[in-house]
Amino acid sequence: MSKVVLKVKFPGNCNGCELCVMEVQKQAGKIGLDGSLIRILRENDSGGLSFVVDMDPKVNEVDIEKIAKICPTGVFEIQDLVEENNGLLE
Repeated sequence: MSKVVLKVKFPGNCNGCELCVMEVQKQAGKIGLDGSLIRILRENDSGGLSFVVDMDPKVNEVDIEKIAKICPTGVFEIQDLVEENNGLLE
């Protein structure tokens, strides 16, 4: 059985809604944003406002399908590790 992981595929699509953060915190049984496995950071660049999605590798221990589905702009993708490593298992 291959392992699946959550990846940030389209970071430019992030609108900063933090629904993914709330879903992770809900699954972890935590209230608030402290210690979240996903953080959304605001970045001011010359072109305007953008967001950076920072993910802890431990995020793959929760239900990643729910996290990917809750994102309204499709930032995340679930990838198969075998596919990512060109068929080679580590």
